[in-house]
Amino acid sequence: MIDDRFIYLKIYSSSEKRIIIKKLEETVKCVVAAQIPNSIENIHPEFVKVQVILARTNLVRKMRMFGGEGCLKYSGCDICDEGHCIAISYEDELKEKWENRYNSIMRAIEDSIKATEGLVITMNNRPIIAKFHNTCGGSTENSENVIGNRVMYLRKVLCDYCLNSSNWEGYKEIPIEEIEEKLKVRFPNLTPTLKIDMKGFIEEIDRDEDGRITSIKIGGKVFKGIEVKEILELDSTRFSIAPKILGVKTRGQGDGLGLCQHGANQMALMGFKFEDIINYYFTGVEIKKIWEPCIKKPLKERILVIDPGHGGDDNVGVKGPGGLMEKDVVLKISKRLKELLENLGATVYLTRDEDEYVSLNRRAELANKIRPNFFISIHLNSFSNSLIRGCEMYYYKGDRESRRLAECIINSMVKNLDVINRGIKTAAFFLLREVGTSSLHIDIDYVTNPEVEKLLQNNEYIDKIAESITQGIVEYYKF
Repeated sequence: MIDDRFIYLKIYSSSEKRIIIKKLEETVKCVVAAQIPNSIENIHPEFVKVQVILARTNLVRKMRMFGGEGCLKYSGCDICDEGHCIAISYEDELKEKWENRYNSIMRAIEDSIKATEGLVITMNNRPIIAKFHNTCGGSTENSENVIGNRVMYLRKVLCDYCLNSSNWEGYKEIPIEEIEEKLKVRFPNLTPTLKIDMKGFIEEIDRDEDGRITSIKIGGKVFKGIEVKEILELDSTRFSIAPKILGVKTRGQGDGLGLCQHGANQMALMGFKFEDIINYYFTGVEIKKIWEPCIKKPLKERILVIDPGHGGDDNVGVKGPGGLMEKDVVLKISKRLKELLENLGATVYLTRDEDEYVSLNRRAELANKIRPNFFISIHLNSFSNSLIRGCEMYYYKGDRESRRLAECIINSMVKNLDVINRGIKTAAFFLLREVGTSSLHIDIDYVTNPEVEKLLQNNEYIDKIAESITQGIVEYYKF
């Protein structure tokens, strides 16, 4: 039975082949138990609290009721238990992993869930990607060096707290054949005269005109070729040396992004609280209570920037046959849209709230400073054929969330306004490209169609447009 006091998520169960509904905090327990490494022997309660908050943050970020993308493999659910959404294990697996420590670990996790009830890590009021790894080996890593783009809270920090980790240093021997196969490379075949230098090991090899080694430097010491032949009992001084196995020595374990688990546990043992540990490893974040969706305020905690296109005397946009100007219509729609969205709990900013010129650069700067959940640019369209009409929407290639929002809005507009759906398309418009958050460009309709122009002069129709867009946004955020 669903209890309104709790937050639930939908999980695709691979064993049951169906979607099951589970309390968020019950799922947090299974996730944390799967993610705490066995290599930490003396697990401190403050570290468990940290791991609980990281797990809750990552789950909330995925949940569709909080604006997450949900599971990318199975539609209609927030996560699956197959591992690609988030690591999650159930009782049998956890008992096998923790053995005689199972009961104490689970009690510690349950206590930590209660002690940190509802807490998540945020930046700009949005849950962060709460990355972590086993052992950093001296310092964590900047995000651009691992995932290719700069994330403000995933900055390099020095860390010697994991010095006593069993994974501080590692060693692995890898056969040459395995390296060739996995890296898709081919080393030269070993021949008696093959020229190979391995700096610091075997180098400065001198041969005579017949290919016999006259001198060779091994491990920093110079030998005559004949000396090596006799000491190593080789058949000839015409020889080459190449490895069959490479030994690789590592420091740390994991990609180095975010929190170092061994370091975090050591900080806890030294007396640091969970807030201190999180703020040490994640730069500029806030630890906040999760906002619970409200029926009357379904857009609570959502931040939106609405961009009424054009503006000013020299940037009127397109015009209708009767002289109706795009800049005026989109401003009316945007103001009404702001009012409706704020009534539902959203925080809304307009890039302009009067008839003024605001450059594209300034609009992008404003959006990037605010870092909204969505940037929505409102426009009208035009065409030489006055019979053409319909709504079109554009998003930047790869922006899956804007695509999903566009589907919700256009479906709402078709239903409520009876507009023609002219499709959702990708585009590289300046604002779609330069605004650093999910962005959507909406062409409401063709003002060059006389019937559309007449409709757009009616304030009731303007209200219906704003209401339809609002309903689409609410639908996007629905559980």
